[in-house]
Amino acid sequence: MSAQLVFFAIDVATAFAAVLLGLRALQRWRLPAAQLVAIIAFDTVCDVALGRSDYSYWIPAALQLDVDGVLAVIFNIARNLTPFLFAAFCFIEFADGRRFPRWLFPLLAVQLFLEAAIGWFIDPIAAYADALTQVAPSLLQTVFVVMALYWTVADWRNDLIETRRRTRLLLTVAIGINMLFSGIVTRLLIGPMTFNTPWNYYNHVALVFSHLVLLIFVLFQFMDSGIDTYLDPFRRPMPQTPVSNPDAVALARLAALMQEDYLYRRAGLTLKALAGKAGIPEYRLRRLIHEQLGFANFNAYLHAWRIREACEQLRGTAQRRTPILTIALSVGYQSVNTFNRGFRDVTGMAPSAWRADETAPIPPSPKTA
Repeated sequence: MSAQLVFFAIDVATAFAAVLLGLRALQRWRLPAAQLVAIIAFDTVCDVALGRSDYSYWIPAALQLDVDGVLAVIFNIARNLTPFLFAAFCFIEFADGRRFPRWLFPLLAVQLFLEAAIGWFIDPIAAYADALTQVAPSLLQTVFVVMALYWTVADWRNDLIETRRRTRLLLTVAIGINMLFSGIVTRLLIGPMTFNTPWNYYNHVALVFSHLVLLIFVLFQFMDSGIDTYLDPFRRPMPQTPVSNPDAVALARLAALMQEDYLYRRAGLTLKALAGKAGIPEYRLRRLIHEQLGFANFNAYLHAWRIREACEQLRGTAQRRTPILTIALSVGYQSVNTFNRGFRDVTGMAPSAWRADETAPIPPSPKTA
């Protein structure tokens, strides 16, 4: 009974921490990321409540929670919506203005149908029932988790915002823990065992406890740095004090490398390579480009330099007939697709359309100090 009291305390603390996080996020409810955090927090409460009900066989009657009927359906949909919402959150935080993949929405619809509605149309004891109601939804959830992990780690090195880099680390750990307990432990270690064992319940308790640790950590981070720092990835902090002498010297050196040496033309230029050329530690260069020049991502900084020169070439009389691919390669791009995407990000137009429009303005020079 003492262990069961500990498990009950873990559930109560997790639900309480999720409610606090949801309320904290709702203070900035206009931010899409904050809305997703609030919904995920609600889903966490639903998961804890259903756990008390689903594993009632292993829980003393005094500590059980009876969730059934319509409420059980709503709670089940909510908790199984979490992987998709988590992926959407990672996209908003880290994809920097890209378009959310629309093909994920049909997958979500199929997953929720298999989770909640297919039981009305099939025989629950049929040989294929488990594959449709358990295996298929789990695989679809795995797709969402993989997408979340991809968006979290794909552009990590080029991220210039220190708090967002820490968020990437935290989410990578969270995704890893969930994959460990929800996938590896449940399917490989517990799966072969007989159904009437408590191990699946213990695995659920371990997963809930990991959520509690993450929730407490996130709550403390919000208290320390403020919620905007983490949930508004496009926020541009402006310098509050004049640039210090060392920073001014570093910025001047950086500007010379770009304006006079045209270092941005180097294909595959990385932040580390630029820091080496400028003689600046990478962490300091990351801070300078973000806080002093206003860029959240190193690729955006390179796009600003490269696309401006590309526009000058596209508008130049002598290069009117120069192929766009040639111009893209000359300013540092290694593929026309990357060039086209960067060009749209900076100008809002395709290169061919921009060249044909005589009134389209050339983007301003990137800020250098």
